[in-house]
Amino acid sequence: MTMQIQYQFQKNDEYLTPAYAVYPITKRLPPGATVWCPFDKVDSAFVQVLSACGFHVIYGHIQTGQDFFKIDVPSCDYIISNPPYSLKSKVIKRLYEIGKPFGMLINFQGIFDCQERFQMFKHNKVEMLWLSPRVNYIAGNGEAVPRVPFQSGYLCSGICKNQLEFEYLNKENEQESEEEQNGS
Repeated sequence: MTMQIQYQFQKNDEYLTPAYAVYPITKRLPPGATVWCPFDKVDSAFVQVLSACGFHVIYGHIQTGQDFFKIDVPSCDYIISNPPYSLKSKVIKRLYEIGKPFGMLINFQGIFDCQERFQMFKHNKVEMLWLSPRVNYIAGNGEAVPRVPFQSGYLCSGICKNQLEFEYLNKENEQESEEEQNGS
């Protein structure tokens, strides 16, 4: 119960992802894969972009009764989302316990500073997809947060070919075409 209250009411935990920040992860998933987005509602950019790119998407959110830490894991190939910042360590631990390939869009600031996370990364497969420029998340009022003070990227396991990859974000085109994503 404490986690749900913290997640629902913590002031800086619910920043929405713009569509342009979802496209880089789609390029690393096989066509037609089933993707679980455990921190998303039907209108999230993850659900919208992944669906538009031909992936089978299962989604859920604490506000609609799906608690990531308690729910049975649905049948899926990948777990992709933007988890609540305050629960980053618990989310990563649970993802490694689940054992499915994952990609979480997170704030990279201090990612290795926590001893628990450091040990998880040391003993498990970890990849980083570095995004540039910085992601301008969307606040609860629907407006982009200007001058985001931290660098974001995807913390992955079992998704990237290399442990460290780089992707330049196309902020000008919110709706990249499926052809661009498939390299055509």
